[in-house]
Amino acid sequence: MSARRLAILCLLAGVILVTLYYVTRPAERITLLPQPDGTPSAVVVQSKSGSTSVLDRPYSVATVTASRIGSAQTDEAAVRTRYREVSDALPARPRSYTLFFDSGGTRLTPESARSLPIIVKILIDLKDMPAAELTVIGHADEVGTNALNDELSRQRATSVIAMLKANGIDTANASIVGRGSRDPLLPARKGVSEEKNRRVEIRWK
Repeated sequence: MSARRLAILCLLAGVILVTLYYVTRPAERITLLPQPDGTPSAVVVQSKSGSTSVLDRPYSVATVTASRIGSAQTDEAAVRTRYREVSDALPARPRSYTLFFDSGGTRLTPESARSLPIIVKILIDLKDMPAAELTVIGHADEVGTNALNDELSRQRATSVIAMLKANGIDTANASIVGRGSRDPLLPARKGVSEEKNRRVEIRWK
């Protein structure tokens, strides 16, 4: 075989190998995780050919090849299963949930009452988190005196602790805080009733 023919064959073999590499190379997979505090986030994904895709929903997925970008939607459970070793090595993400109350007492609004079983289920699933800390923070609106609202906010936090305990959550080391009307979600004048400020935050980290 002549040197020229051998060189041509080697060149063709190289082209075939490079082509096979790009054809068979697995697609890159990019998953958008939610922010720890629940705020919206987004990322723009671009392929080598210049096509783009925007991931703007938690657990949305882009599969990227040299020429195209595919999209899909997954969920937290699927991500934890797929990347179990990585997930187990990461520090636990803090969680925060909010429940709202009727005016003047410790009764949940109907919507928050419906949300409570969902929150309980999530907390039960997280019960084995190492060094987990449970903090329950009560709040009040601007109706009533500061002293009354301080006491009412603490009563609301205490009532949520009792609800969690009744549903199987270990609350023995939970912290209870009453903030009165000091930290409103929606600023309001003194004496104005505002449901968004009559709330309890459940923080798990």
